[in-house]
Amino acid sequence: MNLLQLKYFQEVAKYQNITRTAEILHVSQPSLSTAIRHLEEELGIELFDRKGKSIVLNENGQNFLRDINSMFELLNRNQQNRNRLASGKTQKIYIGGEKSELKLSAFIARFLDRYPDVLISFKNAVSMTSLNPEILDFFILAEEPGSHPGPRLILDHEKHCILMSSHHPLAECSSVTLDMLKDETFVFVTPNANILPPGYRICEKAGFSPKVACVTNERAVLLAILRESPFVSVVPECDAITFTRIGEYRAFTLSSTHQRDIVLTIPSSKTLSEISKVFLSELLDTEEIQELNPNFSMEQFLLSRG
Repeated sequence: MNLLQLKYFQEVAKYQNITRTAEILHVSQPSLSTAIRHLEEELGIELFDRKGKSIVLNENGQNFLRDINSMFELLNRNQQNRNRLASGKTQKIYIGGEKSELKLSAFIARFLDRYPDVLISFKNAVSMTSLNPEILDFFILAEEPGSHPGPRLILDHEKHCILMSSHHPLAECSSVTLDMLKDETFVFVTPNANILPPGYRICEKAGFSPKVACVTNERAVLLAILRESPFVSVVPECDAITFTRIGEYRAFTLSSTHQRDIVLTIPSSKTLSEISKVFLSELLDTEEIQELNPNFSMEQFLLSRG
């Protein structure tokens, strides 16, 4: 079975006349009939009901035709994509940052539905300097509220939680605060060993330097240690929600004074492409972003880069 046989079948099914189809395809009638017969033999079914010189697509043929039409549609779509890539017509948006895709996933799904020719590429990184500034359009990072003097586009407020094993002595409490953890031992997750974990800085902000047993960049390591020890941790709320679904861990949400802003920035030397400007404009039009940024100025944002 090959694509030529399938194309012959598709055309014969369309006209249901061997002679006419052979003329349209510029092939001999015997070779077309032979190709269809070989296809039926390979499939082990008859695709047409033959009555004299006439042929009629039967139920098997109708089912097979639907599959073949879907296959050729997919092939055509893939070819169009390859042509767009080869001609450079595919528009690209590059976004960097830690867990960057998670903060914009719903919006991006809607955006790509409206702009199917756009390719959005994500690169997880802990700092903008670790990425190529020439191709990077946007960078997503977490920072303390008000820590940057210029305008920032806030995507979300990231709360944090105290995390511990469900067997920890404090796990049965109705609430746990950082003040109760001054004598506890901590395990932290950080994507960069050269940067203090966010949880460590939160403890310092609460007035104490935590005693640290382990720092890891693997969440699985964190969970394994917490499960087998009386240690505790401070993690983003989104991680805590996922971890507590496992059933072996307990989480306690910290007050809003310990939250960070998840913000979108633009590299200082970047000139946004037209599609990147459209992306930013439509993001600003969403209700959730407007609620988080009531006094946001696009002009000031574009002037204050990085």
